[in-house]
Amino acid sequence: MKHIAKNEDVGPPGYGGYSFKEDASFHSITLFVPNRLLQTLRDEQLAAEEAQKAREDEELQKAMKAEEARQPAAYKPRAALGGELDPDQETKALEEMAAAADGMAKTGEFVAVHDVLEPLKLVKDLKSRTPDREIHKRNELLYKALKPRGHLRAVAQPQIDLRGFENMRKAFPHFAPVLDLIRDQFVFTELTGKPFVIPPILLGGDPGIGKTRFSQELAMALGTAMRRLSFDNGQTGSSLLGSDKNWANTTYGAVFEMVVLGDFANPVILLDEIDKASKRREGDPLASLHSLLEPVTSGCVRDISLDFEFNASRVVWIATANNLERIPQSLRSRFHEFWIEQPTGGQALQMAHVVAQEVHQEMNLADFQPPGKEVVHFIAHLSAREQIQALKRAYAAANAAGRSRLTLADIPEPVRQEALEIAGGEAPPTGWIH
Repeated sequence: MKHIAKNEDVGPPGYGGYSFKEDASFHSITLFVPNRLLQTLRDEQLAAEEAQKAREDEELQKAMKAEEARQPAAYKPRAALGGELDPDQETKALEEMAAAADGMAKTGEFVAVHDVLEPLKLVKDLKSRTPDREIHKRNELLYKALKPRGHLRAVAQPQIDLRGFENMRKAFPHFAPVLDLIRDQFVFTELTGKPFVIPPILLGGDPGIGKTRFSQELAMALGTAMRRLSFDNGQTGSSLLGSDKNWANTTYGAVFEMVVLGDFANPVILLDEIDKASKRREGDPLASLHSLLEPVTSGCVRDISLDFEFNASRVVWIATANNLERIPQSLRSRFHEFWIEQPTGGQALQMAHVVAQEVHQEMNLADFQPPGKEVVHFIAHLSAREQIQALKRAYAAANAAGRSRLTLADIPEPVRQEALEIAGGEAPPTGWIH
């Protein structure tokens, strides 16, 4: 009996049509049956079709093995590359591209982040390594994306000149020891001609002192990209170097994404609040840092999901924490460690002035005056994020009132009240708030 899907929706409510014919000599016959029975008939038909397909696939595999057995002993079929990629042609293409880019590496503005032929591992013999078609598809797409980019990535050039460096010192005066370390590394590079490398940095301190914002501004000053990984939301061991390729939801890690798929060999990776990282069933999220933070081993790390080796030695690592004691000593020893204190009153006012200038430039309102000292004093006790929010609301209030300058009345009421309470009921002059 052969089922024919035809006019199945015609019939009384709750019934459906099921068409069939015994053989090719009969016209099709349609029976109206209850929907529940109709679904059972369809399920049986689908199961029969799947069983038939399985038998056909099994017969095909047996035929292929029989053909392979008949080949001479010296014969070895060429390793498959993805679906239609030829291994010899792909190897030649990658080597030719590398030769053409050889001059770029000699300038020092580019560096090899992986071996020339490493991308071939994504697709070579993939079908023999895993039957997962989704992984085949993912790896072939990755290979096709990596091939035209080659094995070199740009080394971001720092924008830390005297003026830019001083601007960071004004914006983050309490981070002066960290900026001193970076300045010394930069001077060392100018003196020796060796690559500019910033060692791993661990920033400890109370919440709200600007650790994350400092890292973001530093990445901009270095002219590179940044990726933030927050460890207070359950990061797993796969976040850095990928997950087990045998998992159904396997995925590559953040380091591969930033270095190999990114534009720069030296991105900033911010490990935010690593003191809150906890071991999970999927693994210790900090374990891979032991190799990633070492200059020798970081030059040849492997993404677990892709089985792809690459060079992560130029990555700029910045970690933040509120409680340094919760970080394993084996990791702390790999960082240059700094404890960031709360800014003094004078520093807080200086930082608030910088934030106010940045917000004023961002607003870009014609004929609008920059915030005055009295406004800056009333927001200096806030974190940088809170200062930005308060100033933007003040700009909106002033604009709604038809004024082109900020007044204390434009500052949100809770902010003004808090400032007055801290200053003992008086308008806070310089140095009072902190």
